[in-house]
Amino acid sequence: MVAMDAMKQAMASPDAAWKIGIPVLLVLLAIMYFTMSLWYKNQYGLYRSQPDSINNLLTIRRQFLQSNIGPLTPSYNSVCADLLAKRGLYSQITEDKTAIVNWRPLTVRMAGYLGGTITVRDGVFDMNVGIQLALQCGARCFIFDIDYLEDRPCEPRLIHRDQQGVMRSLHTGSIKDGMDALHRMAFNSNYDPVIVVVYLRRIPLGRTQQSSFFKAVASALDPLSTYHLGSTEKGNFHNCRSESHLFTSEITNFQKKFIVLCNYNTNLLPHTSNPKDNLDFWTNARLYVDPSGTSSSLGSVTSTVPNGQVAYAKVGATQQLLQVPPDAVGSPSTTNYNTSSSNTFTIAMGSMEDTFTTAQLSTLLNTLGIQSVPLDVLRLAAESAHVKTLTNPPQALSALSNATNPADPLSFWTYAGWSRKKIVEGFQDMKPVPVAANIPGFVIPKAVVPKKPPPSTNSNGGLVNIG
Repeated sequence: MVAMDAMKQAMASPDAAWKIGIPVLLVLLAIMYFTMSLWYKNQYGLYRSQPDSINNLLTIRRQFLQSNIGPLTPSYNSVCADLLAKRGLYSQITEDKTAIVNWRPLTVRMAGYLGGTITVRDGVFDMNVGIQLALQCGARCFIFDIDYLEDRPCEPRLIHRDQQGVMRSLHTGSIKDGMDALHRMAFNSNYDPVIVVVYLRRIPLGRTQQSSFFKAVASALDPLSTYHLGSTEKGNFHNCRSESHLFTSEITNFQKKFIVLCNYNTNLLPHTSNPKDNLDFWTNARLYVDPSGTSSSLGSVTSTVPNGQVAYAKVGATQQLLQVPPDAVGSPSTTNYNTSSSNTFTIAMGSMEDTFTTAQLSTLLNTLGIQSVPLDVLRLAAESAHVKTLTNPPQALSALSNATNPADPLSFWTYAGWSRKKIVEGFQDMKPVPVAANIPGFVIPKAVVPKKPPPSTNSNGGLVNIG
């Protein structure tokens, strides 16, 4: 009893409480720290940016994606072939409604990126496997996020960064390898056009470094040469020369063509002796910031359209575009948006870590009429919901516009890699009273043939017969 009383008196002393409490607190904090470290390592930190770790993860991701996506029936159905052959429902689509802006390509958010085991973070690039599987899923638009490392500021590389600019990929991807993979595989089973988005996240500050950087990007695009959209009977599309009518022309005009978009004003680049060394040579259309989707997440390179000029292709931040208010009395916001952008190709750019419901995608694609919403196609295609996606032949034109599986965002592109805007086509697919969800779409105007001038206007080259 005497010992117990002595202990109680000692504990009652403030100094004794501190002497005992602090060590106990430190032990508890240490246990908590090591527990959290172990949990983080198991969840997100299994792999590092060392060659052995990268190769190990590459093997795991290749095997996982190929085993889940490889057995699926490839989505190689060609919109252009169906339109030209007037096959099935495509025979109901009149030629004046076949402009590219009336179609929506399945878009890969980051070309060649396989992601990590748990999340998209701590993932790996494999340009060959990544693009092969994406094409098999039906993808016809590829975003190339181009940046550089601080220790090699002249070398453009593909890098996955988060919204704060922190590098989240374990290594970088090769632009040239990605273009080479597209060249080899994009048109093997499907001649529908493929859009390549050269999206520059940063450019070096020094003039010499910039020159090396842009030349390297241009050189990396060389594998596209065979099928690159250049001089055609419809016009010269190099250097953005024909961007004013590119997206309002029939999609069938661009079979087996790579259409290159860039978010940098390549017209400012200096002339090069070899045109292929100049990024401007490869650029078919310039991407400007969509005023309704302005955000710092688009990066400092993308700018707003200058006064007096017209944007024929735009990019906006997905989260901002999703906040465009719905139609209301006195403020028809969504109607104004889809009407004003009916002749403009628009990309809704988000983060690799963004996930969208089919309802959100319907808002972007069908309500706002946006043509491209980049997705993590490989991760979505490997999920069980995608396996259950309906693949029955479409029974109505509206089926070409909507998701066939409410649990699968990719099912907007069930029938082809280019799905169709939910637009009005005569009186088809419409209720007795037209609903706001039906977008007018772009109607290609008929060519105006000038009338034959009367003989009296012929000056006969100045030779007048008086007699």
